Amino acid sequence: MLGLLLAALVLAGTLGALSRGVTTPVSADAPADAFSAARAADAVSTMVVEPRPIGTPANDRAHEELTTQLAELGFEIRTHEAIGVRATTRYAAAGYNRTLVAERAGTDPTGTIVLATHIDSVPGAPGAADAGVGLAVILETVRALGPDAQRNDLVVLLVDGEENGLLGAEAYIREEGDTLTQPVVVLNHEARGISGRPTVTRASGPMHEVLGSMPHPEFESFTDALFAVIPNDTDFTVYREAGWWGMDMAIVDDSWAYHTPQDDAEHLDPGTLQHYGDLTLALTRDLAARDLGALQDHADEHPVQTTAPWGIVQVPPLRVTILGVAGPLAILALLVIRRSRRELSVVGTVLGLLGSLVAIAGGIAAAVLLWGAAQQATPTMVSRVTGEPFRTELFVAAELAAAATVACAVWVLLRLGLGRAAITTGASLLATGLLAALAVWSPALGGSMAVPAAIAAIGALLATVVPGLPGLVVRVVALLPTGWLLGTQLSALAEFGIASAAGGIAGTALLAVAAASPLLVGRERSQLPARRRPLRLLLPVLAAVLTVAVTVGGTVHAGSTPEPVQERVAAHVDGTDGTTGWEVSGVTDWGRALADSTATSDLAGPVAQVTELGTGRMRIELSSPRGATVLELQATGGSLADVTIDGVPWGPGQALDQLRVVGVRPGQVVVLEARVEGDPQFDLADTTFDLAEAGDWSVPPSGIAVVDPAVQVSTTVEPCARGDQRQPSGTELSGTEPSVSCNGPPERPAPRREETSSTSRTSQAGPRYTDMARTTSASTSSVGSGWAGSPR
Repeated sequence: MLGLLLAALVLAGTLGALSRGVTTPVSADAPADAFSAARAADAVSTMVVEPRPIGTPANDRAHEELTTQLAELGFEIRTHEAIGVRATTRYAAAGYNRTLVAERAGTDPTGTIVLATHIDSVPGAPGAADAGVGLAVILETVRALGPDAQRNDLVVLLVDGEENGLLGAEAYIREEGDTLTQPVVVLNHEARGISGRPTVTRASGPMHEVLGSMPHPEFESFTDALFAVIPNDTDFTVYREAGWWGMDMAIVDDSWAYHTPQDDAEHLDPGTLQHYGDLTLALTRDLAARDLGALQDHADEHPVQTTAPWGIVQVPPLRVTILGVAGPLAILALLVIRRSRRELSVVGTVLGLLGSLVAIAGGIAAAVLLWGAAQQATPTMVSRVTGEPFRTELFVAAELAAAATVACAVWVLLRLGLGRAAITTGASLLATGLLAALAVWSPALGGSMAVPAAIAAIGALLATVVPGLPGLVVRVVALLPTGWLLGTQLSALAEFGIASAAGGIAGTALLAVAAASPLLVGRERSQLPARRRPLRLLLPVLAAVLTVAVTVGGTVHAGSTPEPVQERVAAHVDGTDGTTGWEVSGVTDWGRALADSTATSDLAGPVAQVTELGTGRMRIELSSPRGATVLELQATGGSLADVTIDGVPWGPGQALDQLRVVGVRPGQVVVLEARVEGDPQFDLADTTFDLAEAGDWSVPPSGIAVVDPAVQVSTTVEPCARGDQRQPSGTELSGTEPSVSCNGPPERPAPRREETSSTSRTSQAGPRYTDMARTTSASTSSVGSGWAGSPR
């Protein structure tokens, strides 16, 4: 019987994992009204050959190419230029954005459909996936729709500045978001990886009425709820906050290439692109022809959704909570019945519960520690951006094996004094109780696991009172949802990444198996432990050996990839004397040698024109003589409040220490006005992305890829003393003249402070300011792209 039950569990899990495949790509000779991955890739082929950060010539070229293609498809094109602003605690980003807006009026509009993604990429990454895949999908989708107008208004919204804090989306929504025909439904396209199954990660409004129109639909309310508690963000956040309905879609597999030179057309999976396009085209056709106003009747419905073999299942939140609570209640009833039959005792069940708690917690800890050890032992096999290995499959297996090792060890120890019924009943009571609590607190977060667990618990109760063959059938049927859950959820977590989901894979497997474990145990004649069987001791030993073997194999497998080793490199130049130091991740001999070297760069530093305005306010005019697109200002010993940038409020009411401006054009002067709090010293830096500008730069040898390149020149700015009664005046400060006069004698520049870092190798040249610039740069790069980091 146990063999049959395990076979059913494995079969359901296998089918669940296989259900998450991607579509076979379609060639360029596909019918005109169909989506073709080949045509989509060709549409963006000239745009994804080079990085296109906001404000760069490459970004401008992409903007022009997109304008040409959309105009040829019959759209009315315009460019929305505005300053996007975003602020979090003590930090704010702003950008000069050029958003491309392509519009096609509907024949009888009941609302507006918006197909959205972003044009910009991060420095050093061609962005074929993030978000070139969105550009490709949208261009081919609107081509397949044909030149004729649809019922509803259609807008293609291609924003800028997403990688620096959702700036383009913020600017557009602030200035034009309410000008579209309501309601607005947005399909936002993102990427954190280069392959895998495209999924709807978040939804807003009554989209549960629309999701079924997707081919091979997949959606989990769990991911939407998870985004609310983790620091991942995309432009969809801005759209949803503005009251737009819609969906956030993404691909996440193979995220080792995310924000690196390997995010290119060669690495993007054409099957993933085809699947993404089929999904968007089907949804767009449905929404473009639908009476969007009628959806308002369902706007207050928020069903918990999960994916089943026949499509997306929608369950009212209250029903999820009831089912979740029914799980532990069913196990308690099972406990009473089995105790009456003398198959177990209450004390034994409690010990089984406590042992299971140790097994689950220990299994998760073992998985996390195992991956951490593997990652530290071989840093050359992982991404410098996400920490994901180049090949993940064996590491996922190793995590499951590590969890199984702990579970087997606990099982063997418990079996020395307890029967199987007590152990499995206690394990299920723990798992269903935890999931019930989660279902009560957040049905959306707990629904995907609580419902299968409740079905398993109820099935175990029924099978206990139904004898013979019917009872076996009940067990098999009740196990199937757990098997499907294991297949789909473990597959999805593996795509998300072993580094990002370390422990989550093991925890999901252990909780699911613990909840369903009573189904695997038939009626026992005694609650006493079985005779001691020495061979049972081999279970954890064999699992441990398997764990080590698979981990070593995974390390070798990932290390043998043809992909280059990634090094994060930035040059930090002192604007006073040109002294240049290197901040390098240092995972290769080349990187360590570069980190230990210094040079001199002939680069002009950024310029600040400081003017006291009276009443505690100050104007600071920033510019970069060398044409940098990024300017950063940090206040030490004080802060700026009520800041404006070119007249646009920037973090109103907040005290800010760090300001970052992107999209700056050559020769442009950025004008900040603010109220000064305290007596701050300002550090100013500008950043470009061509490492060849720095002194003594040499191209790395083959087999090494540079990620997140930056050349940053920094200076110190000393503003006029507050309370000075002399007439306000401008004072120019640059890398060659770091002094302040305020109509008085120059002050000596503040001493340069050296940077220290515990996470990377950095030579001791350049002011401390560089540390702020690198951390803010990292925090505003996306998980999406748009996917990781604050304030994204």
